[in-house]
Amino acid sequence: MAPAARKDHKTALTAAALLVFMIVAVLLRAIPHATLVDGSFTSLIGADAWYNLRQVEVIAANYPGYAWFDPMTAYPGGKEVAWGPLFPFITATLCIAAGAAARPEIVYVAAWVPPLLAAAVVPVVYLTGKTLADRTTGLVAAGLIAIVSASFFARSIFGFVDHHVAETLFSTLFCLAYIAALAYAARHPVTLRQTKTILPVALLALGAGVAYLLGLLVMPTMILFALIAGVFTVIQAVRNHLDGTGPEGLLIVNAVTFAVPSAFLPISRFMVDSMSLSLYSIAHVYAYLLLIAATGLLAGISLALKGKQNEYLAALAALGVAGVAFLTLTDIGKTMMSGLTAFFGRDMTATAIREMGAWDLSLAWQSFNVGLLLIPAGLVLLAIRLRHENRPEVLFTIVWSIVILVATIQHLRFEYYLAVNLALLTAVVVAWALDYGLPGTAGYLREPEGKKKKKALPAAEVAAVGIAVLLTMALVGASASENIGYAQNGVPRTMLADDWRDALEWMGENTPDTGVDYYAIYDRDTFTYPEGSYGVMSWWDYGHWITFIAQRIPVTNPFQDNVAAATGFFLATTEEGADAAGSRYIVTDGRMAAEGFPSIAYWHDAETGTTPYATPLLVAVGGDTYRIEPFYRQAYYETMAVRLQTLDGTLVEPEEALYVEYDIGSVPETGYPLLTGSREMSPAEAQAAAGSYTGPGKAAVFGSDAAMPPGTVPALKHYRLVYESSPDPATSVKIFEHVEGAAIPGEGVIEVTVVTNTGREFVYRQASENGTFVVPYSTAGNPYDVKTVGGYRIGNEEITVTEEAVTGLA
Repeated sequence: MAPAARKDHKTALTAAALLVFMIVAVLLRAIPHATLVDGSFTSLIGADAWYNLRQVEVIAANYPGYAWFDPMTAYPGGKEVAWGPLFPFITATLCIAAGAAARPEIVYVAAWVPPLLAAAVVPVVYLTGKTLADRTTGLVAAGLIAIVSASFFARSIFGFVDHHVAETLFSTLFCLAYIAALAYAARHPVTLRQTKTILPVALLALGAGVAYLLGLLVMPTMILFALIAGVFTVIQAVRNHLDGTGPEGLLIVNAVTFAVPSAFLPISRFMVDSMSLSLYSIAHVYAYLLLIAATGLLAGISLALKGKQNEYLAALAALGVAGVAFLTLTDIGKTMMSGLTAFFGRDMTATAIREMGAWDLSLAWQSFNVGLLLIPAGLVLLAIRLRHENRPEVLFTIVWSIVILVATIQHLRFEYYLAVNLALLTAVVVAWALDYGLPGTAGYLREPEGKKKKKALPAAEVAAVGIAVLLTMALVGASASENIGYAQNGVPRTMLADDWRDALEWMGENTPDTGVDYYAIYDRDTFTYPEGSYGVMSWWDYGHWITFIAQRIPVTNPFQDNVAAATGFFLATTEEGADAAGSRYIVTDGRMAAEGFPSIAYWHDAETGTTPYATPLLVAVGGDTYRIEPFYRQAYYETMAVRLQTLDGTLVEPEEALYVEYDIGSVPETGYPLLTGSREMSPAEAQAAAGSYTGPGKAAVFGSDAAMPPGTVPALKHYRLVYESSPDPATSVKIFEHVEGAAIPGEGVIEVTVVTNTGREFVYRQASENGTFVVPYSTAGNPYDVKTVGGYRIGNEEITVTEEAVTGLA
């Protein structure tokens, strides 16, 4: 076969293979389609996906406008959007192109965007592997990225409408363009005195700059890749000088690449007045200019001290000291250091948000399995190649992989970046193995031309080749199995619960409009909330659902805006101390009063956590086996979260309480006290017994292990139930309205029977204070399906209360 025909044949086969890999990537990620699509309703995966859909709707309605300020969340201040428009813009564009106009159509089309972007990652990874090594490396890497990494797979699956897959795509595109420019400059030396040597490198670098800008328009997190380029630049500059390679090529690449975002940000309309690398601020421009200046300084030192290694290393050491002083003593330097802390440090957020938590071994194995062994193997092979040749693209890939690995160890969220490095490094290992196993294959570690031909491998190296191939096969098999299992079984656990969907659809249809146009784009400097607007108080997990489904304005959201207001409200033990932050409606669910309650407590006070509310006790179940049971204290039942969700806001006067004795140190290896005895008695007797109980290493409390509090809990005067999704408080989503309350003179206890929209019946009871009752339910004119049966009763007297009296409009 002629060389040209052979080349065309290889190109066709390569294109066919890439097409197959892309189809596989989409089909695997389409598995949840049957689970998520119910008629015209498409559910989404993850909380943030719902907010991204809101952004898509706003862009589609104002194409191509993007809302940098959103008054439909974070009431009463609104939300400044701190990430870029590219992902929702791509999604909105595809929706418009597909003719999706109605909300169900927009949601459905948007749900396909992550798998399509994952497919687009395949050829980018192929070209990256080919540029790094050869066609074989590129093809293997492209095939792997379609399958590997549970984290990347989960973030690019059908229904996960979030920007993470776009981050991976455009950051990899930048790395491809950057190493292409570096590789060309290394093979075609640049001289500043000859313009013709500069132009090709500058054009390639311009492509890298545009790719970087695209990544930046997805998220400011793209700055991490400028950091990678900076670390690489220092090492490569030293290598160039010691090898006698001119520094001009590296200087041109960095100068042109990072001039693009430096020039774009100041003229953009969205740069904020801040000095934070986590926002689109002037700090980004400073960082890019510092990188260019540092490259120029390194190039100048190298040119000035050409051929003088000792003097060069001394100058480099002095430059290092000056750099440390700059980072620690200047305001700009401190900003750069705070940016490093964001990637490689931890704070309260890292303990409370799963994706910001540390990457432990179990999570790493679940996502990468045997790939954890192939990553270091690939790095070793690249290091060996780098030792033989000055290949800047190889060095950059090593630095890129190590920095992303360290960032992932600190913060779980960077796993989806690491998937690309796993694919590339595994491909390097496979290409090396194939080179030895299949004569004539384009091998990655083949010695440069003119060197001795390789000899037959020793048995140990033959075994290493076999192990590499087996590990790669195991990686593919385990990854495919894990991904299919997640798509079939894990996705349903992340879906919007029917109770929440029903409750918020009801809210959107049965509560007053907020006066804020859901589809409009507002300017932060000129926007004010209209009279009659209001917020909705719930826990931050549910904020985006409230915005998207009910089209109402939550106080807090999964971005943790105003989270202190939410914790303060739900843990308040008096109505006077429960600041609802301008909320007219409160939404609770069974989780907030049970397994989700510790999260609220820890967000409120990380040091005390649940200590004021519950004591976890070991309960012996036979032999040396124990189970942990929470023993709830009175303070737990006095919180607004429990009074609303569990007690319906009514007066509770228990006749019995559970008195518990426990031994503090009898099972020290567990860290929990052991229950030694319990019995029911009156609340007064239980409190007295707990106060008088003494003994070495022992303690006693009184409280409850059931739904009934151990002591009296007063009624709520200004909150009425207006909707519940089911009669079971453990699973039900409840909506309460905050009202003025109607004042009724009297003494004793007033009560009224309430029948909810589900048919559940309970008695609302309230004790008088200072000769007055303030009641939240109307018995006449109530517009909701939660209604009273008859009037309020005090003894034999029955009292009618109008809706106007309850709402304060009388």
